[in-house]
Amino acid sequence: MVRAVLRSPAHRLLSGRLLLLAYRGHRTGRVYEIPLRYARLGDGQLVVVALRPEGKRWWRSVVSPTSVRLVLRGARLDAVAQLLEDDGREATRRAYARGSARVERLTRDAAIVLITI
Repeated sequence: MVRAVLRSPAHRLLSGRLLLLAYRGHRTGRVYEIPLRYARLGDGQLVVVALRPEGKRWWRSVVSPTSVRLVLRGARLDAVAQLLEDDGREATRRAYARGSARVERLTRDAAIVLITI
């Protein structure tokens, strides 16, 4: 249902916090589409996270820079997603949390993915 709302004219109900990410599975080659919460970093960059990454698979498909498709605020966009491991990971994670102690705590072990539009 979330996917349908994000693709519809009613996307404004959810699109301030959620986007749709379409990516190709690194092992199957199939295209998957999932809703994710995002934060804007500015200059055409977004950050999404996989909390408890050991139980998630999507982020493994963007370990290196990978072309993805987004539905963001009702617009369909091509972008590049990449897992952040060293340089910039911590600063990006903090920007995602933006002063929320709870989010800061929850994202400590998360997979952090930078999306460039």
